[in-house]
Amino acid sequence: MSQKEFNITPKIAFLGTFHPAVPTFRALARKNWVCVVVLPKEAGYKNDKLLEATDEFKIPWSYDISDIEQYDPNFLLAANYPKIVPKKYIEKFHCINTHWSLLPRWRGVHPTAWAVINGDESVGLTVHMMGEDFDTGAILAQKAVRVTKDLNLNELHEQLSHEQAICVLNVFEDYLKTGVLKKQSQNEKQATYVPQRYPEDGIIDWEWPASRIEGLVKALPLPKYPGAFTYSGMQKIIISKATSVECPPYFCTPGQVVRVKKDGFVWIKTGDTCLEVQEIVIEDGITKKASDVLRRGQKLGFNPQVEILSLKQEIYQLQNKIDQLLKDKNEKI
Repeated sequence: MSQKEFNITPKIAFLGTFHPAVPTFRALARKNWVCVVVLPKEAGYKNDKLLEATDEFKIPWSYDISDIEQYDPNFLLAANYPKIVPKKYIEKFHCINTHWSLLPRWRGVHPTAWAVINGDESVGLTVHMMGEDFDTGAILAQKAVRVTKDLNLNELHEQLSHEQAICVLNVFEDYLKTGVLKKQSQNEKQATYVPQRYPEDGIIDWEWPASRIEGLVKALPLPKYPGAFTYSGMQKIIISKATSVECPPYFCTPGQVVRVKKDGFVWIKTGDTCLEVQEIVIEDGITKKASDVLRRGQKLGFNPQVEILSLKQEIYQLQNKIDQLLKDKNEKI
């Protein structure tokens, strides 16, 4: 018998963090299949919800993945776990990972955000075997969740966390019936990759189509995410609610406010049509109607040429003040 022959009862070392992992943990813990939990120490407060559930079920936990060996698991399951699992464990245990995309599309970090930004009609999750490379292993289960106009990223993540628990539980229950994990290889020709996103990636490019900017707004909802933002001069403006709309042809610069409506909504020209902005957040954190801040004809976006000119004017004014102060000083002497 090989080292990886199945023991019929799952005995799972559960690796995870943050609230999306909790429904999956609970589903497995209720079956008495989890023998130990490993959390990333660097996650800090993000471990709290999973720690509460771990204490509830009286399951031991550790920050050190090497501690799993004393519990003799036959499976290792990573659910929303941000660290690389050492190769020696992938070779020793049956290692399963959860990933929030419909692999092989959107391998990498923050896949749900990228799917929403790029206008995918469905996002999803994949339960798959771990491989030496990220998100490349054979698929065990998948579930799609339709993206609707009224859903933002927080709501999609809530749905995905519960669908993930169902998918993982189904994988193990099917294993109990058959003694095997049903695997399907990924099609490498269809693979796409995305990098980690940072707060500065939320800046709006008004040359983009309105639908893509709408996706960016939906993908970065406050307060869990930094928000999609633009500038009016040097003032940062976060757009918290917006929808792409059909509009008459406006021959103007993308980023220009072309219409202020009676309901307080504002139309901003994009690379194709217009973005209807309903709500914005200014730098002091106050939420306002778009019409309370934006006016018709105003141009949004960071224009380097305009800012350079503005800085030159400020420098000129400061130099004049310095010259005047020196002149006044010399006259007093």
